Amino acid sequence: MIKKILGLLFILMVGQALAQTAFKGKIVDTNGDAIPFANIVAISQTDSTLIKGAITDMDGLFSIDIKQPENSFLSISYVGYKTKVLSNLSTTDLGKISLDDQAQELQEVAVVAQKPFIQKEQDKLVLNIENSIVNTGNSTMEILEKAPGVIIDQDDVISMSGRTGVRIYIDGKDTRLQGEQLANLLRSLPSSNIEKVEIITNPSVRYEAQGNAGIINIVTKKGKLYGTNGSVTLSPGYGRYFRWNSSVDFNHRTEKFNLYGQYSYTDRNQYQEIVIDRTFLDGEQPMGYYDLQNDFELPLKTHTGRLGLDYTASEKTTLGVLFTGLNNGNKNISTSNILGYNTDRELISEENTDTNINSEWNQLTANFNARHTFTEKSILNFNFDHARYSNWSNQRFTSNFEFFEDNTTAQDILLGDIDGYLNLTGLTLDYELTLKNGDRFEAGWKNTWVTSDNDLVYVNENNGVIAPNTNLSNHFIYDEDIYAAYASYNINREKWNAQFGLRAENTSVIGNQVTTNTINERDYLNLFPTASYNYTFNENHTLGLSAGRRIDRPGYAQLNPFRTFVNTNTYREGNPYLQPQFTWVSEVNYTFKQRYYFAFNVGYTEDVLTMAIVRDGDEEVVIVRPINIANLKSYSLVASLPIKFTNWWQSNWNLNASLNDFDGEINGFDFDRNNPVVSLNTNHSFGLGKGYRLQAGAFYLFPHYATITKARTISSFSLGLQKNLFNDAMTLRFNVNDIFWNQYPTGRTRFGNLDDTFTSYRDTRYATLSVSWRFGKQSVQPVRRRQSEIQEEMNRARQENNNQG
Repeated sequence: MIKKILGLLFILMVGQALAQTAFKGKIVDTNGDAIPFANIVAISQTDSTLIKGAITDMDGLFSIDIKQPENSFLSISYVGYKTKVLSNLSTTDLGKISLDDQAQELQEVAVVAQKPFIQKEQDKLVLNIENSIVNTGNSTMEILEKAPGVIIDQDDVISMSGRTGVRIYIDGKDTRLQGEQLANLLRSLPSSNIEKVEIITNPSVRYEAQGNAGIINIVTKKGKLYGTNGSVTLSPGYGRYFRWNSSVDFNHRTEKFNLYGQYSYTDRNQYQEIVIDRTFLDGEQPMGYYDLQNDFELPLKTHTGRLGLDYTASEKTTLGVLFTGLNNGNKNISTSNILGYNTDRELISEENTDTNINSEWNQLTANFNARHTFTEKSILNFNFDHARYSNWSNQRFTSNFEFFEDNTTAQDILLGDIDGYLNLTGLTLDYELTLKNGDRFEAGWKNTWVTSDNDLVYVNENNGVIAPNTNLSNHFIYDEDIYAAYASYNINREKWNAQFGLRAENTSVIGNQVTTNTINERDYLNLFPTASYNYTFNENHTLGLSAGRRIDRPGYAQLNPFRTFVNTNTYREGNPYLQPQFTWVSEVNYTFKQRYYFAFNVGYTEDVLTMAIVRDGDEEVVIVRPINIANLKSYSLVASLPIKFTNWWQSNWNLNASLNDFDGEINGFDFDRNNPVVSLNTNHSFGLGKGYRLQAGAFYLFPHYATITKARTISSFSLGLQKNLFNDAMTLRFNVNDIFWNQYPTGRTRFGNLDDTFTSYRDTRYATLSVSWRFGKQSVQPVRRRQSEIQEEMNRARQENNNQG
């Protein structure tokens, strides 16, 4: 089969291609205003098959290449406007094309088409979340677990194409979060706020070079409607505990002004149970056994809001301001029971620890942006941002010990008080120039300044006497400056396009460990080239090639060497000697009939950043710390196959297979291992008629290694039903997630002088009822999608403040 596919590709590549004709035009409304993001589709008059697709840019302009235009017609559409058909393609310059407002006819239109859950676009895979029933009531973290090529392990580390170092973007901006802090953010963002998720394996130089495995961009819903309109969504649910998601968004647009906003509230009480059988080794000989039982109740309440205003100063200039805010309060109410045994498996000790942690973090950002079009083909974008972030956490650990060999008891009370803040300022300038031959030149500059100050104070309380704990207390100040510039050139021809770009980033960091008077400084300049090439043989076959260099800088919390308490047997700590990891990555992808997608990805990473579970010297204590591994060779294959069984049954099948070849050492032990990972994800949509729609989704992750941990099978099956009411103004959705309760990790970490067998039960089985109501005028006009340009640094820094929560 593979030989046949390769043979077909070879024949297509060497065959003579048929010529295509480029058509261009501008899509406007009845007032003559441009309509960005309108759909332009070329369709065969013979059999009504899709030939080519395109969308308009921010100025309503489009260009589309069509083979045999004499046998084709154009269909031009946008939500809220009447679809227009152009059957006469005798001239290549179609001029201005006006779409009529469809607002008066919405009640007469029965919408039967649904976007597929997964779509392939030129440089990315897109998950359409907005209309997916099985994602109703889910958090963003739960949605990503179902994404093709994405794996989330038992420690909430996200990998893609077999590599960690995935950067999570929100509306085109890197969050910079990792580990627990990223997981908390993604779990607090409900799916009702999300329009789609974009998976970009090899981003262009316009994006930050950060992220060796690529980018996952979460696109939130924005106001797109002309006039005053919006929606309200309420999503109560129940698993082990009651959960609640709610959101409201609005948009008011006039000829000159566009005011938009969004507010969401999440209240979730999550459950987790971790069971560990732990053995400390000396070579192959056991030195001690421990059984750990940890039960967690994790309440989470989050308020998020955004308010923006765009002002159209002239036909060529638009100004805007955007304010975003976030308040997150979470608790950790848990109990830990640890039984200690000697080498004869005789019980010698028992520890019971009660944990009570109250944490809160707040974020406020302000952004000013401007966009100016000098000519129809020259655009300048400017962003200035400032952000303030604060965090606090109160921690109390009460541990009671019983030692059976000498029949003694003890108690230890540990109190923690964390205060932190950070300030961020960013300046960004992006320039685009479209040349006469259709090529495009892009260049940009970005400066970011970050200052973070975190003070962690621990004390021990014994019989009412408070004593400072100097081993755990820590004061860390971190300053980081990043100066970046990029340039790229995009070539667009009838049957192929190519992009070449170069990005330069200079990073200067100072880490001041105030507690020990230790200062670590680093200054480095790196270049990040990228290149891509796409060739369209005909409407059925497209081949793409890409290559580039990426970086992953250590997170602020990862560099902070403080140690945080989990229990007396387990700690977490940072590593101030971490090095950034660098990755060369290349990909070959093939698209058949603009639907079936295959990609083969190869990467080579130096100084691999990963989290390691290691033993603390000769002590019977486990430390979870970030480390560098010498190098990694990674190979991955992704296949996305949409299959339409009948008109009422459509499905999508996604296969991800990867192999990671590590070479290096961990905690003084050689680490040379090949780790295969295979997962299958499928989604099915059934049209039942009379406004009813059923969706089913299944996920299966085969047994695999995540660095040194071998995980067993993880799977899930979800089912959802949707009904539209009141002329589609109201949508009811009911969804049951992980019906058979198999979506939790279990496995074994056996490496060096440590052997851990674990199961981490989680609250993944729950039912959700969602009610959405759309109000206001329903003719469409898009709003500029704005997001703070320093969101990535702000959220990256935030992990430093929250690592103890």
